[in-house]
Amino acid sequence: MESPRKKAMESAKIIIIFGIFSKFLIFFKEALIASKIGCCFRTDSYFIAFAGINILAETIGEGITTSMIPTLMKIETKEGKDKKIDYINNILNMIILFSLMLIFILWWASPFLVKILARGFNSDELSLSLELMHLGLPMIIFILIRAIFAAYLQSNHGFKAGSKSWIYYNLVYIIYLIFFNKYGVHGLMITGVLASFSQLLLVVPASINMGYKYKWNLNFKDSYLNEMLILMMPIILGLFINRANVLIDKSVASTLAKGSVSYLNYANDIIQLVLGIFVTAIITVLFPIISEEYLKENIEDTKAIMHKGISTILKITIPTTLILIMFSEPIVRLFFERGVFGPRVTKITSEVLVYYAMGLTSMAMILILTKLHYAIYDTRTPTMYGIIGVIINLILDIVLSKYMGISGIALATSISTTIVVVLLIIGLNKRLNEI
Repeated sequence: MESPRKKAMESAKIIIIFGIFSKFLIFFKEALIASKIGCCFRTDSYFIAFAGINILAETIGEGITTSMIPTLMKIETKEGKDKKIDYINNILNMIILFSLMLIFILWWASPFLVKILARGFNSDELSLSLELMHLGLPMIIFILIRAIFAAYLQSNHGFKAGSKSWIYYNLVYIIYLIFFNKYGVHGLMITGVLASFSQLLLVVPASINMGYKYKWNLNFKDSYLNEMLILMMPIILGLFINRANVLIDKSVASTLAKGSVSYLNYANDIIQLVLGIFVTAIITVLFPIISEEYLKENIEDTKAIMHKGISTILKITIPTTLILIMFSEPIVRLFFERGVFGPRVTKITSEVLVYYAMGLTSMAMILILTKLHYAIYDTRTPTMYGIIGVIINLILDIVLSKYMGISGIALATSISTTIVVVLLIIGLNKRLNEI
């Protein structure tokens, strides 16, 4: 037990240090967007278009990373490092081809997608959202390539480059917003493409330093490929279902007053700060370790590491929830109130934050409980319960937004995530008792 725990602590420290710096850069970036562009139809259009691209790409990317880590560990254990690198190259070449196909399909389908995501927008707002989506589509290929190298690094317990890459990502945005902001939201979306590419400047060299060497390899009959796909498809479906709530929330928000999508986005940024700094760090480190212990059939160690991870997250999120609820307005004022982001916008955003904060612990628990299921090769349970959560969230979004406006959408998220957490805990306990 000592070795995995020590390894986890050392890696967690690295991720948390870079995570804190990165998340504060994110906030600086978001604060610059808020002060220079504010909450208006332009930011609403940008956040809709960006969410549509980013959620899809990040979902597929995380699915690739999550399914590749246990597969890579198995390959290295059974067949050695060379076979592992061959497999990486095979997946890399496939993903490049897949990305190009996906970009083409999304370009063709984007008018339809925008109308779904922004069903409350007028023709001018829809047109702007479509333009921005077209500009942002190249992000997909860079996000998916990064996901492959992140899996390779994490399978070797290398977390530094992946964590540090987010610093590069946010610095690209900050440079644009400070020096080139005259190009508005169009320039902001192009910056997203450049920022996504900048991450490769870290993860690729780091992978090379860990023994990676590129060579052409394209083998659709690789037995490990089928194994990975069987594991990956439910993961991607489960992740997309969980993240579909973000798209649903923004879609319902688009039917409310101008700026509603932006209020929702800025409040959620604060929630993601907490999740990104601490929760994601813990999960990123624990997942490959739990997978490794499970593959070695160290069941008691697997359970102990799981329980420790859950306990740590609860200790972080419960007091943070109370702080966010009690001091929501001063917190929003501190982060965002400057430039065109005035006191009225602060008040609305802080009200949304209160209702989001009620579900902070549940949001964190969903992240870790889902990964814990994946680590023990159970992808069905999170997917099934995620579908239930999406249905509940959609119903509550429609009902509560009629009575509470934009705050009702945030409350709907908190309620639906809490229900899913209860179901996931029941499912995990059942699965662990079967092992």
